[in-house]
Order: sequence, then C-alpha cells, then structure tokens
Amino acid sequence: MTDKKTKPGKKWAIKLFSPATLAYFIVLVSTGITISISWILYIHTVDILTQNLRERLIGIVTTAAIQFDPKDLAQLNIEEDAQKPEWKKVVTNLINIRNTNKDIVFAYILRKLPEDESKMIFVADSHSYDPYAKVDLDENGLINDADALNWPGQEYEDVPEEAKIGYESAVTNKELYQDQWGTLISGYAPIKDKNGKTIAVMTVDIRANDFHALTRQTFYPFIFFIIGLVVILLVLAFSLIVIWKRQVDLQAEIDRQKDELLSIVSHQLASPVTSFKWYLELLLDGEIGKNKAELKEYLESMRSISADLSDLVSMILDVSRVQLGRIKIDRGEVNMSDFFKEIFDVIEPKASEKKIHFTKKVPAQLSNGFIDKRLTRMTIENLLTNAIKYTPSGGKVTISVVETDGIIHCEVKDTGMGIPKKDQQLIFGKLYRASNTRDINGNGFGLYIAKGAIESQAGKITFVSEENKGTTFIIDLPVTKEAIVRAEKK
Repeated sequence: MTDKKTKPGKKWAIKLFSPATLAYFIVLVSTGITISISWILYIHTVDILTQNLRERLIGIVTTAAIQFDPKDLAQLNIEEDAQKPEWKKVVTNLINIRNTNKDIVFAYILRKLPEDESKMIFVADSHSYDPYAKVDLDENGLINDADALNWPGQEYEDVPEEAKIGYESAVTNKELYQDQWGTLISGYAPIKDKNGKTIAVMTVDIRANDFHALTRQTFYPFIFFIIGLVVILLVLAFSLIVIWKRQVDLQAEIDRQKDELLSIVSHQLASPVTSFKWYLELLLDGEIGKNKAELKEYLESMRSISADLSDLVSMILDVSRVQLGRIKIDRGEVNMSDFFKEIFDVIEPKASEKKIHFTKKVPAQLSNGFIDKRLTRMTIENLLTNAIKYTPSGGKVTISVVETDGIIHCEVKDTGMGIPKKDQQLIFGKLYRASNTRDINGNGFGLYIAKGAIESQAGKITFVSEENKGTTFIIDLPVTKEAIVRAEKK
C-alpha cells in the first residue's frame, strides 16, 4: 500500500513559482517594463524637443533668406569683390541677423560652383566684414588657422549634404554636432531671384548648449519616476512575501490540525464503528444467545445503520486523504470482468427499483488489471448511482467499457437532469452540488473523491453535460503495468 505523492518535477515547479519567487519575478519584469517605457518616453520627448529646435531654426533661416537682394549677391564672386560696397551691405545684413538671436554663432551665404556643383564657395560671412582681420574667432585665447575669416569665392570645405538640399528647400542637420564652438545645429534655405531660381543658400549655425541642459532636466523626472516606482514595487513585493510566509505558516498549522483530525477519525471513530459492526454480526448470527424475531428485526436495522455509518467514516477518511494529497493506493491484480459484474450486481436492483432502463456494453472478457479495487469500484458505483439518482423514472443509464492499449475507457451516460453550464467548472469541488440538485439528497463528496481516486492512479476523469438532456462521465484508467508507467511519466 502506497501514498500518492507529488512527483519531484512538480515539487520543483511549485518551489519555482512560489509567491516569493513570483514577487521577485514581478518586480524584475515591472522594473524592466518601467525602465523601457521611461526610456522610450524620454527618447520621444528628446525627439519632440529636437524637432521643435529644427522647426525654429528653419523659421530663422527662411526669414533670413528673403532679406537679401539677389543683385547684390551676384556681385560677390572672387576675393577682390570684398572691396565692393555690395560686400559691406550683405555682411552688415548678416551681422544684424546674427545679433538678433544670441544663439546664432554663424550666419553666411554659400553658392555652388557652376563648373562643379559638388563644391561650394562663400558668398559672404557675418564675421568677415574685414576678411583679413586677426580675431580670436573661437575665443580660446589664441589666433590661429581655426580663426581665419572668409572672403568671396573662397571654397567651403566638407560640404554637408544638407547644404546641397538647401538649394531646393529649407532643411536642417538631422543631428546636433560638436565643434570648437560647442554643440551646434545648422539650417539651410534657398535664396531665389525674381524668377524663382536659386542663386545661393542662406546658412545659419545655432548653438544648442541650452538644448542639452533642457533634455537633462527632462530626463531627471523620468529617473525619479523610475526610482520611485521601483521602491513601491519592492515594498509591495516584500509585503507579498511576508503575507505569503504567514499564509505558509497558517497552512502548515491547518495541515497539522487536519492530520490530527484524520487520526481522530481513523482511531477514535473508525475502530468503535468496526467493533460495533462485529458485535452486531455476532448477535445476528445467534452466537450470543438466540434472538427473538422482533429483536432480530431491530438488529437488522442497526446493521444497516452501522454499514451506512462505516461508509460515511470511510468517505470522510478518503476526503481528508484527497485534500492532503495522501490518498493511499493499494494496487493489486484484479479480474476486470468479475470486477464489473460485482458492480452491476449492486446497481441493477437500484435501477430496477426506479424503473430505469440500465444498459451494459462491456466485453465478455477483459484482461486482468492492476488497480486499487476499492477506490475504482467506489468511483464507478458512485457514477452509476448518481446517474440513476438524477435520472427520472423511465429514463436510461448506459455504461460502456472498452479496453485499448492497456487503458480501460469507461463511459457512464444518463438521460437525467444534466449539469447547468454555470456549475460545470466547479462540479468536482468538495461539498459542491449542482444548483438543480438541491432537492435531492447528497453530500457533495462523491465526485471530489472520484476525481482524487482516478487521478491518484494516473487516470483521468472528465464529463460532458447538457442541462435537462443528460450527462456522460468518462474515465480513462491505465490498468496494465506498461500503461501505468507511461501515464505516470506524463
């Protein structure tokens, strides 16, 4: 005789997904999600700020582009043109544009070379009123080649792609860039003549150091939000762990009390009931004096009551064992043909008494099976008894048995009241009875024990039902050693 115990793999699964582990997992996942979402929101915010900066720059450079006379720009082509009055006029205009916004670092005009449009030359530069002046342009305390000014016709090195695009429409750099003047972004807009032809490109470089400070200020709230949320999650997780530990301790105490109750029922109640039945048998057999007819009638009633009491005690024990996961399995070799015949000998009188048409579809010969005879018989008898109980007089109850590959497939079908759909998920619960059976005697233990009895033998019990049309309970039970081993591995 053995107790059905949880498999090692299942114990590991229970341990792996305990509330404490789950709490840590939730914290990690939630933290990851929070960080990811916060980072996405931050990047999105930076993109919005960058887009606003670019739109502002396009507005500046587009406005600047329309402030120049194309005729003046046409006069500025070579270095000597820096002496023309048009140079002073154009550069003065560029200086005014630069002075209107403290963030503008450079304002200058470029033109493509007619003979090689991949190259560009300076038309004018806001810093080059005197192209030959010695100034500390980058304000680093030194005057060197980096501080050199520009004159008309001077080649513009490393022409950016946006400058070429600027011949067609206003555009800015996609990304900010760093040089000796700080963090910059450049904007380009076409300068057109009265015929709409582009003759030059207006260029404005804006310092965006404040932009980085703004994005950092934007980032800090996200950081604080993440930290705050993680702290909250940690507090909730640890609270859950504390509650879980208390529940574990409480459950352990409940299990201990259940064990004590099981012991009390087993020894304090079962033993006296058994002794009572034994003495009754002695009295009825006449081994303790001869019984008068009237006394014998009372003794027969007492024997029936004691049998019911004994069955109730056994049922309570089985319920306790199922609930504690300690249901005892006593496998033995059983002649399955005789096994079903014994069940039918009990069921047929019940069916006949209620005028139920009872049909048996069982093979004449079945292989011997290795089963717990008591639990299996109790289950099938319970299903058949319920079928008769919940089927009105004149109805049908059918049991079908098929043996395939070491598995007994048993179906108990009735034409009774059926199980309401709302009750079907709970029907195997302890003390649960379907809502349409409340007027019929029952204790709600039968199906609970049946499920534990079959599953503890590596079997499966299911059902299909429709209210007012009937129910079919299906049992698949491995009965050969090979089938049992296969089922237990699943």
